[in-house]
Amino acid sequence: MIYRYLDGSGNEYVLRKEINFVLEYTPVKPLYSSSGTYDGGDYLKKEITELLYDKIISTINTAIGNKNILIKNRVKASGMIIIQEKNKEKVFILEPGSKEIKKIERILHGIISN
Repeated sequence: MIYRYLDGSGNEYVLRKEINFVLEYTPVKPLYSSSGTYDGGDYLKKEITELLYDKIISTINTAIGNKNILIKNRVKASGMIIIQEKNKEKVFILEPGSKEIKKIERILHGIISN
C-alpha cells in the first residue's frame, strides 16, 4: 500500500514500505507553484522507523475518519490523501485549516527537516 499526502502548496509526501519504511518528499518548484515564486525546498527520500511510519499512517487514518473535515473538491490550502492499493486508488480531501492537516504536516515537516 502507498500513502500519498499533498499539502496546500502541492508538495507531495509518499509513504511506502520497500525493503524498509520510506518517506519520499517531492517539493513544488516556482515554475509549478500558483504564485510562480514559491519553492518547497529540496527533494528527499529518507528511511524512517516502523514506529514513525505507523504514527503517520494512524494520523492519516484519523483524519480520513473525521467526515466533518472531508470536502469534495481540492481548494487552495486543502490537504489531499491518496491511498493506492494494487489497482485501486482512494482520494480524500481535507478542509483547509483543520487540526488534522496541522497534525499530519507537523509530523511530516519534522521528518524532512531532520
